[in-house]
Amino acid sequence: METTYKVPYTSILALSPHSNADKLELASIYGFQVIVQKDRYKVGDKVVYIPIDSILPPKLEAALFPEDSKIKLTKNRVRQIRIRGLASQGMVIAPSEIATIINLERVALETDLKDVLEVKKYEPPETFAGTGTPKSRDPKKANPHFHKYNGVENIKWFPNLFKEGERAVIQEKLHGTNCRAGLLPYNANSFWKKLKKFFHLVPKYEKCYGSNNVDISSKGNHGGYYGEDVYGKTLNTIDAFSKLKPGETIYGEIIGPGIQKNYEYGLKELRFVLFDVKILRHDGSQEWFNPDAVEKFAKERGFEMVPVIYKGPFNLAFTKVLSSGNSVYCLTQKNREGVVIKSQYEYNNQGNKKALKLINEAYLDDKTNTDFH
Repeated sequence: METTYKVPYTSILALSPHSNADKLELASIYGFQVIVQKDRYKVGDKVVYIPIDSILPPKLEAALFPEDSKIKLTKNRVRQIRIRGLASQGMVIAPSEIATIINLERVALETDLKDVLEVKKYEPPETFAGTGTPKSRDPKKANPHFHKYNGVENIKWFPNLFKEGERAVIQEKLHGTNCRAGLLPYNANSFWKKLKKFFHLVPKYEKCYGSNNVDISSKGNHGGYYGEDVYGKTLNTIDAFSKLKPGETIYGEIIGPGIQKNYEYGLKELRFVLFDVKILRHDGSQEWFNPDAVEKFAKERGFEMVPVIYKGPFNLAFTKVLSSGNSVYCLTQKNREGVVIKSQYEYNNQGNKKALKLINEAYLDDKTNTDFH
């Protein structure tokens, strides 16, 4: 799921002491915490922020980490690091440090510099079971009603979206692979399909399923990301399509053995775990169910649902506590990926929903994990 990735020219919002180092401070950039040298910056200073999971080009890396630097990047990647016990998420760069690369005097605040600086988002290597590699599908073949899941943004990019005290639902974010399935109007996307539809030889609704990016059902049975279509197999195991009504699309996570390294959740087989539902209306619009409606849907239709950790007034500090610890889904699974915060009410028929994620810092300590999953 695509989410925000940028390298903004921004300003420092706050500075606070490091609890375990007299010569260091904690700089606040948006909602991210970056450890910096004490007294080097002031609140309001303009800086370039490079988030974790960034890949630096050689020229920029050489400017920031000269040969005599005590700190070096591994494979050009900026990762979360811990300094004296506290997490530092990304890099803060003063304009003077990169003056030979770019003159920022006339650059407006909040300009995204990733393209100018040639900084790229880290893309993790394929680590799943199976020998198949992701293959793109012709979008013209996909069912136009079978929408991707619009990515859930990190709350640290939008720290003020949820107001203190507003009603929220907090769910565990499971570490697997995104899966969707829907029973949607038949898509006559070829001459033969159109001909069959003309003679009334096709159903009114068709089964659609796949990963977030690929409508696997658009080309029938075939190998998928994991070599043998893990999505269809897992959905068939729970007889998912018999539980759906026309116009409904479900979104969930497939978890279990061979999906994500070190995240099997105590399972011996793959599971589909529901987290959202969308319905196609008669006028062609699609509407998200709110969290309570999704929970009711899961119970009535017999779908397993992601754990709901909390319902009540939103509090950011408390949410940070909820994002840490072992999995709620499986108590022996160390380091939950994080949580998803959803508004209990703000859902509409324009395809929008108020939802953000908060990733567990301990989860990001593992170099194989990324903030963008």
